[in-house]
Amino acid sequence: MQTNKLSTLLWILSTLITTVVIMFLTIGSGLALLFTSCLIISLIGWLSYTYKKPIEKTVISGNYLVIIVLLMVLYTIRYASGFSEFIYLNYTGLFADGLIFDHTNWFVWAVCLPISMLLFGGYLISRNYFAGSFFVWFNLVYATLESLIQMYVELINITEYNHLYFAGILLSMVLFYLSIYGILRLIKRKQATIVNIKLTSLNKRQKNLWTILFASFILVYAITLVSTAGKLPLGVVVGSMVGGLIGWRLTTANYAADPQKFLPLYLLLLTFFFIHIGEEVLTHFNRDIAQISGTPWSDSHFDYLITFIGPIVWIYAAYSLWKGQAFGNFILWFMVVGMILGEPTHLLVFPIVKMAKFGGNYEYFSGMYTALFPMIPAIIALPMLIRDYKKSKTIA
Repeated sequence: MQTNKLSTLLWILSTLITTVVIMFLTIGSGLALLFTSCLIISLIGWLSYTYKKPIEKTVISGNYLVIIVLLMVLYTIRYASGFSEFIYLNYTGLFADGLIFDHTNWFVWAVCLPISMLLFGGYLISRNYFAGSFFVWFNLVYATLESLIQMYVELINITEYNHLYFAGILLSMVLFYLSIYGILRLIKRKQATIVNIKLTSLNKRQKNLWTILFASFILVYAITLVSTAGKLPLGVVVGSMVGGLIGWRLTTANYAADPQKFLPLYLLLLTFFFIHIGEEVLTHFNRDIAQISGTPWSDSHFDYLITFIGPIVWIYAAYSLWKGQAFGNFILWFMVVGMILGEPTHLLVFPIVKMAKFGGNYEYFSGMYTALFPMIPAIIALPMLIRDYKKSKTIA
């Protein structure tokens, strides 16, 4: 047991220290200092309160997932406020010489990296791995520091910053409260644990009402997507949604998925998928799609719809799945179908359409390198969903 603890400590240290060094050399001292502070404080808390005498069963809590959702909402507000440009222009000493800290760099380093880490930490927690207890601390400390940074930037630059009705400050206050509350619970050894949720099936009326709601959601999303991105991505995304709706109605609408079994897979899927989104932002997926479809897809529309609002919904669905709710079960199906049917298009459809339209050889298309990784947990989850439904139906 001691060997396992030591090896866990060493890989956490080596991974995060390497990340900080790369961040310092690539981006500059600003984000590196944030991660270093978070690492040190998290390690102190972890080593002092949950390392030598760890909680016997570490499980995912609603607070952990809600904080990730709120962080994504905060990043959406920052994007709308021009946060990255403001920081770059007014705090130039925080960045490496010669670096242009544009939206792409900000998203990859300040959004995609920490959110992917927290999602992977959620996977470790939900699987009861020892390393998960570190990420409980990392989640709370990172949220605390981000909320303090937001309040500092807005309050110090009261006339210069685009405050958007001070939504960033209000959300930061909520984040600060939740994270400090969570830290105090850890110090007092009262870590939140999963409540034994009784999984119930929906009656016919409830199932029909939820179906109407989800169908309306699909319609609104389809109209929004086709008006901003054209028909090519519409077929992939909306087709996955419809497939997910059918799968949900036939299975988990009747017997909800067991969160203890499916939440780890879903969080691992989200981790890989968010890394994939990072590649798409880095290589401008929307511009590649616009090139082969002939329909302009602006960076701002892509950012809001795919990189911010979408992840808020998907991560909130993890919380809903943890609670055994219909929304989480539907999004689970949508993501499973979407990863299996949609992600291979980066290798099998988009590059070939580009060849057919412009000629040339088969070559890289935005998102290609990481497209298949989210398929792995999706492929594992699909037969499990069907098998569990058949088992529940037989018992009932």
